[in-house]
Amino acid sequence: MTEVNPEILERIRKGETGLFREVVDTYKDRAYSLTVKILKHREEAEDALQDAFIRLFRAVSSGNYEARAKFSTYFYTIVYNTAVDYYRKYYQRAFNVTSIEVHESNYSDGDELVRNFEPMIDRNAYDADSMSTERNLEVAEIQRIIRGYINSIPQQYSVILNMFFVNELSHEEISNILKLPLGTVKNRIFRAKEKLKEILFREFNREELIEYIKV
Repeated sequence: MTEVNPEILERIRKGETGLFREVVDTYKDRAYSLTVKILKHREEAEDALQDAFIRLFRAVSSGNYEARAKFSTYFYTIVYNTAVDYYRKYYQRAFNVTSIEVHESNYSDGDELVRNFEPMIDRNAYDADSMSTERNLEVAEIQRIIRGYINSIPQQYSVILNMFFVNELSHEEISNILKLPLGTVKNRIFRAKEKLKEILFREFNREELIEYIKV
C-alpha cells in the first residue's frame, strides 16, 4: 500500500504547507474512486473529496493527527465519513452499508453480484505478432473488468470491494472504518471475489489473475 513519508507529514505540521500537494497526489485517484462509489455522481464525489482533503490538512497541520495507526487508514476514514455526510445531505437519508434490500420474488442468494454485468472482451484489439502488446492488453482488460464489476454491484458490496482492491485496506481496517463486524466484511469480500472469479475465468487463465483477485 502506498504511504506518505512520515517526514512529509511532520514538515507540514511545522509549517511547510506546500508539501500537502504530495499527499493529495498520492491519494486523490484512489480516494475519488471511493467517494464516487458512495455518491454515484462525479460532481458530488469531487466536492466530497475536496472537503475530505481540507479536513485532512487541518488535522495534519494542527497536529491533531498522531501516527498511532497507518496514515492511509486515517485518511480513508475521513474520506468515507465525509462522503457519507454528503450522501445524507444530497439524498436526505442515511447511507446504509449494512443491509441489501431485495424486492423480487424470484431472487436467489448471490444474484445481486452478477446481475446487470456481462464483460465484453474485445479480442480484435490484440496484436498477435507482439507478445508484450498482447500481455499489456490482457492486463488492461482484467483491470477494466474488475472496475466494471465493482461498479455494477450494490453499494453494500462495491464500497467494501473498492476499499479492498483499490484502496488496498485490510479486512480489519475496512471493518473499523465501516463499523461492520469483521465477519461481515470477510464474507462480502469472499462472495464477491468468488463471483468475480467465475466471470474472469471464462476469459483468462488462473496464472494471469492471481495478482489481481488474490485467488
